[in-house]
Amino acid sequence: MFIDEFPHGFDLHLFSNVLHDWDSREVGTLLENSYRNLNPGGRIMIHDAHLNAEKNGPLPVAEYSVLLMFSTEGKCYSISEMEDMLSETGFSEIKHVPTVADRSVITGKKLV
Repeated sequence: MFIDEFPHGFDLHLFSNVLHDWDSREVGTLLENSYRNLNPGGRIMIHDAHLNAEKNGPLPVAEYSVLLMFSTEGKCYSISEMEDMLSETGFSEIKHVPTVADRSVITGKKLV
């Protein structure tokens, strides 16, 4: 997933419980690959455990993030960190939707 281009011609790329395993540089690589290969108007959907924008909770996600830092290259990214990375990549209309079990979905749209 870090070497090959993603398949092109799709309207949606879903990353579910993937990005938290990687450093921000690798996350950026995946987001850029997605942006390049999505159809215009396509969306990215990131389902994961996200810290709140202030990075002070929820506590179970913060605890999980500490575990990830010891076992992977990554961490749980905050909503604001993900919004910034998506925006820097070119995505717009970025939205955050809480789901269940301290998880959420963050979406963005490719305009062109």
